[in-house]
Amino acid sequence: MPNPRGLGNRSVPARKPAGAYEPQVLSPTSTEDSLPGGEAATPPGVSALEPKTRPEKEPLNTRVLVSTSQRLEWFTKEHGYTVTNVVDVALQEFLARKGVPDVDTLREIVARAGGPELAD
Repeated sequence: MPNPRGLGNRSVPARKPAGAYEPQVLSPTSTEDSLPGGEAATPPGVSALEPKTRPEKEPLNTRVLVSTSQRLEWFTKEHGYTVTNVVDVALQEFLARKGVPDVDTLREIVARAGGPELAD
């Protein structure tokens, strides 16, 4: 029976081309990084990669004018950006123009040299 995308037959398993990488089956006592014989489980010619790290984000809920929402939706569709990224860049630019200091690696506000401290 063909799948919804019209690609192949669901009842027939796909065959890998000759010479394609076949992962080794690990025993319950081995680790993910090594095979029972001490060999690396990484495919030949591929280095172990660090996992992708994304910047930490937190939710921000707000209400905007309908016209602003419509403009944002148009922009994201027209240019292929996400709402999250557009809002983040817009807020960063706005805060920079207003002279709000950056945050350091310890998540502390970094007062600019010679600039006034922000009042709580």
